[in-house]
Amino acid sequence: MKFKTRFLLILLLIAGVFAWRYGLLPQLPQPSDRTVSSRRVSQTASASRDVQATPVESIVSGKALSSTYHYQFQKNLSNQNIALFKQAVAAYNHTGIVKLIAGSSRTGNTLTFGSYTKAMPSAASTFELGHGGPQITETWSALGTSVVNHASAQFNVAYQSQLTEAVAMHELGHALGLDHATSTTSVMYPVDQGVSQLSAGDLAGLKQIYETKK
Repeated sequence: MKFKTRFLLILLLIAGVFAWRYGLLPQLPQPSDRTVSSRRVSQTASASRDVQATPVESIVSGKALSSTYHYQFQKNLSNQNIALFKQAVAAYNHTGIVKLIAGSSRTGNTLTFGSYTKAMPSAASTFELGHGGPQITETWSALGTSVVNHASAQFNVAYQSQLTEAVAMHELGHALGLDHATSTTSVMYPVDQGVSQLSAGDLAGLKQIYETKK
């Protein structure tokens, strides 16, 4: 009985070695493949969360600005241009990061929409559609430091046919403190791409300016 058992065990051992030697055993999944795949998924998910914020104008960097603005239009601004700026105002208000209110303010942030005329030389390869930017005033008192932005955004009406909501979004972005971006999907890209929707980077840039104080 013992002899037969040993003989069978030897035969099974020989058969196992034979199967292993000639690749007859089933192949099991390699742990390293699964680990690499999981790492790739993790890196992709992490990259999607790491948004590169649109740069911020140095003049507003580190300033505790209120996110509320009162805005007005210059008297000579056409209804067409007013409508474009209003579209931009609605888009920025929709973010919930800033609050732009029609009217005037004596002590808070103000924003003036206007226009100017500046024709570029006929040989110029690019032309200016508008400009905008912040104007920061800081006041010190016993109660602390007060920081106010008297911003402006303007269209260059020498090129009225080229003025769009995308241009209004860009100039209003400057007024609120955003600088030029390198991404063509950003409204702050310096050359007009027709982009009128704030990118994730644009939103991140706005939050850097206004998330510290409402």
